[in-house]
Amino acid sequence: MVKIEFVELLNYKDLLWNLVARDLTVRYKRSVLGFLWTMLNPIINTIVFTVIFSTIFRFEVKDFIIYFLSGFQLWNFFAQSTTAASRCILTNGPLFKKIYIPKTIFVLSTVISGLINFMFSMLPLLALIFIIGRGFQPSMLFLPIALIMTIMFTIGISLIISACAVFFIDIVEVYSVILMPWMYLTPIIYPLEIIPPKYLPFLKLNPMYYLVECFRLPIYKGQLPGPQLILCAMFVSVGALLIGYWVFSKLADEFVYYI
Repeated sequence: MVKIEFVELLNYKDLLWNLVARDLTVRYKRSVLGFLWTMLNPIINTIVFTVIFSTIFRFEVKDFIIYFLSGFQLWNFFAQSTTAASRCILTNGPLFKKIYIPKTIFVLSTVISGLINFMFSMLPLLALIFIIGRGFQPSMLFLPIALIMTIMFTIGISLIISACAVFFIDIVEVYSVILMPWMYLTPIIYPLEIIPPKYLPFLKLNPMYYLVECFRLPIYKGQLPGPQLILCAMFVSVGALLIGYWVFSKLADEFVYYI
């Protein structure tokens, strides 16, 4: 079943890239700055959070800007991609009701367009790494693996939300509300050391904790994630992808009756 789906996606690769191009074009239509917004957004957020958390709350975090951005950029990719994917089946319903198209292609296109935005948004962080950080570290060669795991997790969650939203439209709004507390429950803005030990087990139930740490450690500390951290990140990413594909496949045949 998975092999057939993969072959179908390959056969529709031209459509996939057209959908990605459409997503990016629509997003920045009539925008003067265009892709520059993907770099300005993290810069503005960094200034705000740096003032609030490193100045007012006085968290003792060395190079707070790099610490924050290395976690926030990855979170932003996940949050924006899954939010966009939540409506992708509903939006493209009229298209696949007329002709056969593998429906997973719509979810995949939103994640790929989110990934392209993520690549542009990483430019300010890369500049800061060389300006105020340690520069390139061998540990950063691990970043593609950390990113692949995050992509798998993002696709899995996107498949679940997009499929369920066809039957329960309120899921789109509920998910948008959940994202904010979810971000604050992930150690992106604050250091893990300020969390009381008794609450750490609850924090580690958050799958994004493992993905963010795997991505941030090579950048911020110049260290490779530990084996346990990597295994947990692999478990949540592969698990989310498999569950997401299973849920989507079970519900996909019913989409045409609800759109």
